[in-house]
Amino acid sequence: MKKFYLLSTFVVILFSAIAFTSDTNPLVGKWEYSGASQGQPFKLLAIFRVNGTFDGFINKKEFVSGAYHMKHDTMYISDPTCNDKYDGIYKVEFLGKLDSLKFHVIQDTCTGRREGTNGLLFKKVTTVK
Repeated sequence: MKKFYLLSTFVVILFSAIAFTSDTNPLVGKWEYSGASQGQPFKLLAIFRVNGTFDGFINKKEFVSGAYHMKHDTMYISDPTCNDKYDGIYKVEFLGKLDSLKFHVIQDTCTGRREGTNGLLFKKVTTVK
């Protein structure tokens, strides 16, 4: 009977660990926005990783790296261009079959980050196999 309890406890701990490490964050991946500025087209690519880091690219050139974390549908994001000790706060709205999203500013004093995300429609970048 003692072995049964030990085995049961081990199984519960194992499944709990698996549940907490599984990738359930729909933001993880590559997201792209296509737009124009001063009559010139551009592509903004954001890559969000499981480890809580992100990179931003404009026309394939990296311009920002930082950290983020999600709490339900709210993203907290920071980067050195806007003081990496300060978090901008955004509501993340997933659309369709989680293949597009919009960021809605809740609070962010960083003008560049706010203008580069707020209300823009980003499409999930998928690789063709």
